[in-house]
Amino acid sequence: MLASNARDGRTLERSGWRLKLPTKPLHLDDARLLEYRHPSELPMLCLALAMLAILLVGAVVFKHKAILLGIVGIWLAMIVASLQAVTYNLLRGVEVTPTQFPTIYQIVQELRQRFQAPPTRVFIVRQFSLEAETLGFRAPYTIVLPSLLLDSLENHELRYVLGRALGHIRFGHTRIAILLGGDKSTLPDLLSWIAQLRNFVFSGYRRAQVLSADRAGILASGLRTAIETLGKLSLGNSQVREVREDDLIDQVYELSRRVNRLQAWLIILLHSATPPMIFRLQAMVAWAGLPPPKLGKNTDQGADEA
Repeated sequence: MLASNARDGRTLERSGWRLKLPTKPLHLDDARLLEYRHPSELPMLCLALAMLAILLVGAVVFKHKAILLGIVGIWLAMIVASLQAVTYNLLRGVEVTPTQFPTIYQIVQELRQRFQAPPTRVFIVRQFSLEAETLGFRAPYTIVLPSLLLDSLENHELRYVLGRALGHIRFGHTRIAILLGGDKSTLPDLLSWIAQLRNFVFSGYRRAQVLSADRAGILASGLRTAIETLGKLSLGNSQVREVREDDLIDQVYELSRRVNRLQAWLIILLHSATPPMIFRLQAMVAWAGLPPPKLGKNTDQGADEA
């Protein structure tokens, strides 16, 4: 992905518009991981907590028992899920150990040391998802890797996924997730409307979490590997080979213009707690710049920012 028809003769400007890039080269440092949190995350967290407080006060003042029961139900469900995460995944999957999936185990241990992450147990389960799941509010934390995700990625690409998961842990996202009710509904159908309200209220903070985790993934794997892995997970293994950098820049330009820009903003605001691929790619290069030229196959396995 982002094939370098680019580094020589790449056009970053379109009719007075220019692709946003960092003003100076970014030199990544493992010890500065927490400084790499996306700048919108903490303001969005404050806004989410303020809205949660308003919702609770309003429910108490106007005696809306259904809202209070829904919020308490979400909290209890999330706490129980976190406490049972290790046992639950021991039952349904297999654990990554030094003798079982040793390559994945070595990557996890290396990244844990680099990121100074707390003890974390990793499990592989058979489920049709391309998203790693990260749980816990105290050690040991839990990372769940779906088999479909592993079937889709090479080992060096898995570094991006594991870097994101450990980034979620280091940024405190798994603990905040309990307070804000997680990503999926844990309520019965009778109270599912509470979950829909929750998803809308906290979507801004969840989008910021994704962008922060992407930065941890870049730190773990290198910029080019991070971009190509995101493209592969979004488009498919074969399809991503046909993607060209200049065409992606054209898409970003089109989405930045007048009505398209407004429509894109409304779509993300109302329908997506996870930023779409183009938005995430744009945020990646705005922070870390464009990837260097690709010198050969599999040359970028975490070393392009070293």
